[in-house]
Amino acid sequence: MSRRELRVVRLLEPDLCVDCRFAHQAEVELADGNVQQMLYCRRLDCDNWDYSSAEPARRVEVMPEEGS
Repeated sequence: MSRRELRVVRLLEPDLCVDCRFAHQAEVELADGNVQQMLYCRRLDCDNWDYSSAEPARRVEVMPEEGS
């Protein structure tokens, strides 16, 4: 994954991301060291993001898609 400033943001309507072609399962390490399963979005201009609570992510490991 390229060196970008990755952020963890809240989703306004998480159900919209379930079938989105830009969303992928990922393992995310937060700034405090906790690791959680989240969605990684390749779309950089999504209207479903709430930036007000954005926090940095240390590491993101995108899981391979099933069937690949």
